[in-house]
Amino acid sequence: MKYLIFLCLISFSYVAYSDNHMPKTYGMEGWQCNFDKGKDLDDLKRFTKKFNPYADKNWNKPYSSFILTPFLRSEEEVNFDVAWVGFTNNHVDLGNIQDSWFATGGNIAAEFESITDCNTIGYYIAAEAREPTVPFEEGKDAYFAIYSCSFKEGKSGLDLTTNDKSWNEYNDNRGFTGGVWRWWPGPGTSNSFEGDFLMNISFNSMEELGQYLDDRLRDSFAGTRPESILNCDNPRVYTAYNARNRPFEDSQPEESNSE
Repeated sequence: MKYLIFLCLISFSYVAYSDNHMPKTYGMEGWQCNFDKGKDLDDLKRFTKKFNPYADKNWNKPYSSFILTPFLRSEEEVNFDVAWVGFTNNHVDLGNIQDSWFATGGNIAAEFESITDCNTIGYYIAAEAREPTVPFEEGKDAYFAIYSCSFKEGKSGLDLTTNDKSWNEYNDNRGFTGGVWRWWPGPGTSNSFEGDFLMNISFNSMEELGQYLDDRLRDSFAGTRPESILNCDNPRVYTAYNARNRPFEDSQPEESNSE
């Protein structure tokens, strides 16, 4: 099923190109971790004070990351203490950074491993459906609401561009400042995942999340919300600490001329 979703995403990309609406996509890695005995979030935040200078010195590609701490969740669904998600322009850059990490990151990696035990590591394609109007700020918190989503019967990735436009107009009108991304599972992610992708909606405060919930209830009764082409579960909400923020170039990897 997961491979069919990748094919669907590729097909969607070609359609989007033809209409000049290719979404921004990013290379993404996700780590799920537990803290080692006696360690906590403060230790991980202190680690970033060493990690960022290391990355600035050794990596020639931009990389941004967040530390996610579960907040609104059920114990049966979220069984880890903390997650690390990192983003690059594309997977070529992510691979470049990973190679550098293997070659030069021995000491800094050992310090990371002295704080956390990470048994789950996977790659994703992150596709941006809505750009936030308030930028993330390194060293500050935001909130990520992460849903598991599947397409409704008869709908597919080919319907995303038009549907995103309707939802972005709706969210503009209600003054929403956050962003929306779809995280398509890739290498290392669980093959038991039954959704098509994860959807991440960012909020700049819990008050903004509360406003979203109130607006959803009101507009659902009024019948003024756009059509949803997705079936999504209740989200897990995480505090998202912006551990590293380096601007990305607005570019995609060059196409290969090989056939």
